[in-house]
Amino acid sequence: MAEQLKTEELEMTEKVKGIVDAISSLNVMELVQLVKALEKTFGISGVPIAAAPVGQPSAGAAAPAEKQEEQKQKTFNVVLKDAGPNKLQIIKEIRAILPNLNIKEAKDFVEALPKVVKEGVSEAEAKELKERLEKVGAKVELT
Repeated sequence: MAEQLKTEELEMTEKVKGIVDAISSLNVMELVQLVKALEKTFGISGVPIAAAPVGQPSAGAAAPAEKQEEQKQKTFNVVLKDAGPNKLQIIKEIRAILPNLNIKEAKDFVEALPKVVKEGVSEAEAKELKERLEKVGAKVELT
């Protein structure tokens, strides 16, 4: 179980302390609303970003850059090339993959091909998306 840090233990300005105190008084539903509002306002996602452990020597600074380069090579873009004869099924599948699109946006997406469905996804996810779209008759390319 993670230790909770008390606000007195951290060096914070009065403004930050006020915000922390206000957040700590929220119930769970209000916290969910706050997180969604922050994600929307700042265009961020609630997915945690892995940080380097504190106290690691900086001598290996080149190694993380190499790992990033390898990671970039292992990511794919899923490109919808052709919807085929069954556009309605493709639109439904696009909405399932991209739930933030409404029906009109999904229709416009499918009609403006070729389009990138998802960028920078893992090989496994890219293959799974390709399979899902090809199952309903689309032509998909991984780049």
